[in-house]
Amino acid sequence: MKKPKSRKRFYVFVIGILLLTGLVLLTGLVLLININNSYWSKLRIQKTNLFMSRTNIRLFAEQNGKFPDSLHELSESKYKKQFHVTPKEFIAGKSDPSEHSVLDGKGGLYYNSKTGELKLNLMRPLKSYWRFYLGEKRNAVPADW
Repeated sequence: MKKPKSRKRFYVFVIGILLLTGLVLLTGLVLLININNSYWSKLRIQKTNLFMSRTNIRLFAEQNGKFPDSLHELSESKYKKQFHVTPKEFIAGKSDPSEHSVLDGKGGLYYNSKTGELKLNLMRPLKSYWRFYLGEKRNAVPADW
């Protein structure tokens, strides 16, 4: 009589372990998908923000005959109100509106007032900022966008 009882317990134990393993794998897959979607959204917002900010700089230059002296001057102009965009960097941490005149990789934005060039001040590949991002831009350097 003991053998059937212990066999039944063994089968229940094995089924329990299999269900638990499946649940852990499913949870991991869902987390991976959500993390990549979160990174994809941040990346899309960053590219749109950069594109709109560059457009604002170009419009400012066409209207005034010169590039804005700083991004603060641009954000105070009528073009910010037109497009509702404040230049920011979202990749290295919290949104960073700081402006740098030297491309040194310290985060924020690099802006050259002589040429109107606007770049992300991030010199390492995207994977060094977002460890779990597995998208196509993983090895891209944000300063090159």
